[in-house]
Amino acid sequence: MFRSTTAAALLLPSIFFLSACNGLQKGAKAGDSTAIVHDGNRVTVPNSNLLSSRLQVQPADLTTIQRQVAAPASVEADPARYARILPPLSGHVLQLLVRPGDSVKKGQELLSIDAPDFVGAQADYSRSRSVLSQTERALTRQKDLASHGIVGQKDIDQAQTDLDSARSDFNRAKDRLRLLGMDPDTTELGAPLIVRSPLTGKVLEVSTATGEFRNDPNAPLMTVADLSTVWVTANVQEKDIHYVHNGDPASATFAAYPNETFRGKVLFVADVLDPDTRTAKVRVAFNNEDGRLRPAMFATVILKTWDTKDLTVPTSALVMEGDHTTVFVEVGKNTFERRPVQTGEQQGERTIIKSGLQAGERVLAREGALLQ
Repeated sequence: MFRSTTAAALLLPSIFFLSACNGLQKGAKAGDSTAIVHDGNRVTVPNSNLLSSRLQVQPADLTTIQRQVAAPASVEADPARYARILPPLSGHVLQLLVRPGDSVKKGQELLSIDAPDFVGAQADYSRSRSVLSQTERALTRQKDLASHGIVGQKDIDQAQTDLDSARSDFNRAKDRLRLLGMDPDTTELGAPLIVRSPLTGKVLEVSTATGEFRNDPNAPLMTVADLSTVWVTANVQEKDIHYVHNGDPASATFAAYPNETFRGKVLFVADVLDPDTRTAKVRVAFNNEDGRLRPAMFATVILKTWDTKDLTVPTSALVMEGDHTTVFVEVGKNTFERRPVQTGEQQGERTIIKSGLQAGERVLAREGALLQ
């Protein structure tokens, strides 16, 4: 694509002059002193030819080129600070206690649910507590009777076994309530199921409503995330992966803030490539205390920058011949040699030459298409 674009850019400005030069050459007869002379790969333009006054030559120079590894990227929330709030039990949503955009603390109440299974869990806890109390009294009574010789050790052992079993059932019922977010020591039985935030952050999304019945344990009720630090995930080409390492400094520009540069640090370089795109994911951590960076924003990440010395010529010196790129190298006064070159990327108004030229050689900077 670069070569075709360059060729078009070189040919268009010279169309008006090409007709005149073609006319001169077509009208030239044998021995015409104004005719352009072609001798193999060499071309000589006589001083009497109108084109000679337009010829400009420039040397192929070693130019300092700033190179960089850049990649498209997008903002993601840190998975360790991102929570989809799922319903712990099936039931009706009684009340929503937060709205999207609200800041929440870890453990803060988000919503309440009327869940039959939660009512059953509280009933189990109440029943096990009563049984535990009864077995404790029974053991005390058996010990008292044994002290008066009324019962034997066997009755005491049985009472102790009953107490151990009751205590186990009680602890299991209590632990279940705690797993569901209720502390039975401080909360009155009969309360609805309260869903709390597992982290400090912001409510990004609420996907339920008061009165809705939810029975899918995999469908989130809402999303809470701590966005004080975000990840910017870039897709780095296979040829550039060896330049990037964990801990390297990185910078990014965002479509939302085109005139600002954000600085971060490489957090992770993937160990595998995407087989379709031949890219590896590189995650860069950015501080986001002000909350300006939002998940799904687009960005361009610069992962490494360095300078090189490369041989360059004016882009206007390049001439397309079929599938090849050539330049006209000055070998004498108004005499040029057509030479194929291998080009690299364009840097401003100059193009890198990978092979075919030496530093200091002078090339026709413009009008090369008219010499073909």
